[in-house]
Amino acid sequence: MSPGNGENRGVSKYIGSTVLRQVLDLRLLVARAGESDSLSWWDDHALTQQGQWALERLYPRYAPYAGTRLAIDAAAIVHAKTIGQRPAVTLFWFGAELDTRVMRQLDLLRMDQEALTIAPAVCSPSELDAVLRGTIEMTEEDLAIARSAAVNASLVELGAVGEVDLWLEDKLQTIARRLAAAYTLSDSQRLVVPYYRLKNV
Repeated sequence: MSPGNGENRGVSKYIGSTVLRQVLDLRLLVARAGESDSLSWWDDHALTQQGQWALERLYPRYAPYAGTRLAIDAAAIVHAKTIGQRPAVTLFWFGAELDTRVMRQLDLLRMDQEALTIAPAVCSPSELDAVLRGTIEMTEEDLAIARSAAVNASLVELGAVGEVDLWLEDKLQTIARRLAAAYTLSDSQRLVVPYYRLKNV
């Protein structure tokens, strides 16, 4: 997804580590919710008890980090297949440059040997809603947008954004928060992928 019509000219591409970490945390929560022992949105076991047991044999010190990367990759693949050729932004795709910066936060946590806690299984959309509310400060507008969006088969469009919006911290936070909130439109074994249409592509 290349910049459209010079829209990024003059825009600073700085996003602070706090915001990048928030995006990573949301990805981790949704990736955990989609695991095979949770809502089964994809066939992945990296963050399950059994998956972590296996990864601890391969990476004794880094199993949670390895599992997190595998789970996020599994979620990203399913999202990419579902989105297809649409120019879109999902919680697992903000563009190559920004995604690299988000995932670098995981590497920094590992290098700093900061503990990475894996959330327990999530068994229902209402439980996911409670976990998200406990993690991020969702506004009533965020919730209203998620609830009022029309689901079209396995997709739900939340609006349109330009690439420049992704490089503004407050807008990136809002986009990520609303994407995360919209996963509550899914159900067990039935993923509805929330996305924003990418303008000027």
